[in-house]
Amino acid sequence: MSTSISLPADVDALVIGGGAAGLSAATWLGRYQRPTLVVDAGQHRNRFAAQVHGLLGRDPISPSELLVQARADLSQYRQVSVCEATVSALEPTGEGRFQATIDGAQVTAGRVVLATGVRDQLPQIAEIDAHYGTDVHHCPACDGYNARGATVIVLGAGEHVPAYAAELLEWAGTVRIVTDTTGRAFDEAQSATLAEHRISVVDGVAQALVGAPGTLEGLCLEDGTVVEAQKVFFSYAHHPTNDLAAQLGCELDEHGQIAVDGYQLTSVAGVYAAGDITPGMQLVSVAIAEGAVAGVACATSMRGHRTTKHGPSPAPPTRRFTLHQ
Repeated sequence: MSTSISLPADVDALVIGGGAAGLSAATWLGRYQRPTLVVDAGQHRNRFAAQVHGLLGRDPISPSELLVQARADLSQYRQVSVCEATVSALEPTGEGRFQATIDGAQVTAGRVVLATGVRDQLPQIAEIDAHYGTDVHHCPACDGYNARGATVIVLGAGEHVPAYAAELLEWAGTVRIVTDTTGRAFDEAQSATLAEHRISVVDGVAQALVGAPGTLEGLCLEDGTVVEAQKVFFSYAHHPTNDLAAQLGCELDEHGQIAVDGYQLTSVAGVYAAGDITPGMQLVSVAIAEGAVAGVACATSMRGHRTTKHGPSPAPPTRRFTLHQ
């Protein structure tokens, strides 16, 4: 398995994104002996997290260790190569294939798997980089268990915040909201819901985290007030990395995520998508499962077709998979 920029000119499958979803798809494409190139820009969403939780047989494991092991496992499939680069353009060739521009080089592929993920908007407060992934988090499902019994701040305002804060009551001893704004944060109905759940609201703009990473003491506001907490959760915005999907004309939902069917096939024939870039629950275990579905569906869609010279001899087509050709 290569990690250099020595790229093949032509592959059966191009997987864009080398996180959990992309590497899972590549694993199954390798098992179907499909010449596959994985292009990884290294911008994995959970690269700042200390640990991945709830992953069967690997609970917990650091994100970096998980990816190192996944790449090591992938090396047994000689048809799969990985390069650390960026895909800047992707377009159909008009011949049922796709052409990608990868750090200036051109690669054509018969199928594409988009596993480009999303980007989280971080709070603009001092020390956020040091604390993010340790005691500052964006995902209650991922990290709420580690906040059990703790005093938790939910940072931010917006119509989704009351429900987001209430979810953390599954684990936290106390939940309070710091609005991070000087304006009106919640309407009367939202305020009533928060009061019902005994979630207090502190109006003010966040300035800095107090305490060392791993021993958080609270959050300091612009007026000098320190709000006590051992954990901070936030949910400002999540930006799908959908530029390539848009270039191809893939259908996007109202949140900018790529619409897929049960086989992870997008609205564009030959293009699959998996992981956080698609609608649904955003967990590493889910991304791995979706990647596996995309990889198998992508590989089997090529049955009955002669592909690259290094691909397997065409097996007989099957009716089940004709919709994915």
